[in-house]
Amino acid sequence: MHSQDVDLSALDQTVIGAIPAAHETANGASPAAKVEFVSGSGPKLETETQALLRIRLRAAAIVLLVAVAAFFVRGFFVEDSPARWAQVIVVLAMAAVVSVLTWKALTLSQLRWIEAATFALIAIYLGIYERELVLLKADVGNPAFELAAVKSCVLYFFAVILLYGAFIPNTWQRAARVLIPTALVPFAVIGLVRLNSTAVSAIADQVADFEQISDNVIMMTLGVVASLYGTHIINTLRIEAFQARQMGQYRLKERLGAGGMGEVYLAEHCLLKRPCAIKFIHPQSQSDPAAILRFEREVRTTAKLSHWNTVNIFDYGRTEDGTFYYVMEYLHGLNLADLVNRYGPMPPERAIHLLCQVCRALHEAHGAGLVHRDIKPANIFAARLGGICDVAKLLDFGLVKHTTNGAATNDEQDGTISGSPLYMPPEQAVAAGEPDARSDIYSLGATAYYLLTATTPFQETSIVRLMLAHAREPVVPPSQRQTGLPRDLEQIVLKCLAKRPADRFQDALSLERGLSGCANAGSWTDRDAQQWWHEKWESEGMKEGGGATSSARTTDCPG
Repeated sequence: MHSQDVDLSALDQTVIGAIPAAHETANGASPAAKVEFVSGSGPKLETETQALLRIRLRAAAIVLLVAVAAFFVRGFFVEDSPARWAQVIVVLAMAAVVSVLTWKALTLSQLRWIEAATFALIAIYLGIYERELVLLKADVGNPAFELAAVKSCVLYFFAVILLYGAFIPNTWQRAARVLIPTALVPFAVIGLVRLNSTAVSAIADQVADFEQISDNVIMMTLGVVASLYGTHIINTLRIEAFQARQMGQYRLKERLGAGGMGEVYLAEHCLLKRPCAIKFIHPQSQSDPAAILRFEREVRTTAKLSHWNTVNIFDYGRTEDGTFYYVMEYLHGLNLADLVNRYGPMPPERAIHLLCQVCRALHEAHGAGLVHRDIKPANIFAARLGGICDVAKLLDFGLVKHTTNGAATNDEQDGTISGSPLYMPPEQAVAAGEPDARSDIYSLGATAYYLLTATTPFQETSIVRLMLAHAREPVVPPSQRQTGLPRDLEQIVLKCLAKRPADRFQDALSLERGLSGCANAGSWTDRDAQQWWHEKWESEGMKEGGGATSSARTTDCPG
């Protein structure tokens, strides 16, 4: 990039509104809010977790109530049953828990406290039971009885650990904070009893060898690991099922990026197993009728277009919590802004190859009475489709303007300015007349300028001055920014960037014919494109399938 270039990342954004508001956005834009249900922490998932935890915790309390009650009843038929008073307390406590969970509405936080208290009480009870049982068997003086007592207590703790993992909806991290201390209780109890009882210590010296201790440790470790793994699997499946219900037939996988109107996630069709990209309107825009109108206009407009070089729309709808979204094709590759930022200016022949494709997409859109109004490198994608690399895809019709007989319809408030300042035509920048197809020609010319020079036509750091430069300042010829550019291509770019719309190419086909007539036109072949991607993939270790619609990172073109 030229030495006088500045950091333009803050200016390469779509702005919607009056000039002062646009300036404020560029200097203090806040980060996009998360779509809460996607992360698994939104109110809908919390509500589901709350209901599920209540049911599962009540079921676990019933199991524990029945088990401890069975031990209590058994005590009437065996001699010297230990910890009977503790059994009574646990039975009453479990009955109270079941009653509360059956009849009282509780918050998720309250349920978590009951969960912790329930299993803490069981761990304390089993610790008391183990202590009394070990002391009781020590009085008999038979090492085999003492060994059996310890084994049985370890088995009880093992059962409780598995019970927790099977019944309680949780993350494995939170479950570990409960299960690991629980697994240590039987070893802590036997250690304390040995310190305080000479009889137990004497017997333990006879039977507590490495084999017996390691058996107990391995058994308890196995229980904890199995329970944690089961908790993780169950929780993952639960979240996936929740997301599938939220998104109908689509399962979200990862966040790909964000734009001016929404966020984009990689997703998969649950039945077809086909990857796709889902765009959500920003949560803060849900209550803004104008934002919702623009979002709906984007998807409906794009869905009308069928050209190979325009991104395909598959679906549109609302989630259960009211979030608007639409589903589009998932593209492997890089948008042109990322491509130039990473690899520098394009060879003229490659730029011509991509620009001609965009012209064909714009020809269809303009023929349907649609002005894109946000043509820029970030909204053009170099993708692989059907084994072909460098397929240009035009994205993001969120600012599209409908025209009637060549004149734009008035579907926005007067005085509003929409678009990306770095690539905005003069008439759009100063609201001097309605934009038409020639406005997109100017923005595409500014995009071509960037592809060839890795810099934009104007370098102002203020949005206001940048817009005024588009309207008044002459453009520095691209050959002064990047040596070796063909004269014929430079003249085409400068014609696109003419201040007066009448001095530009008058339609996209005229521009395509001009580009196709350049000396370098046709020099960039499919084979060249595949070779380029293959070399970059090999040299940088890119992974297959790493790209994404509107915010891509890598490519999967084969060599």
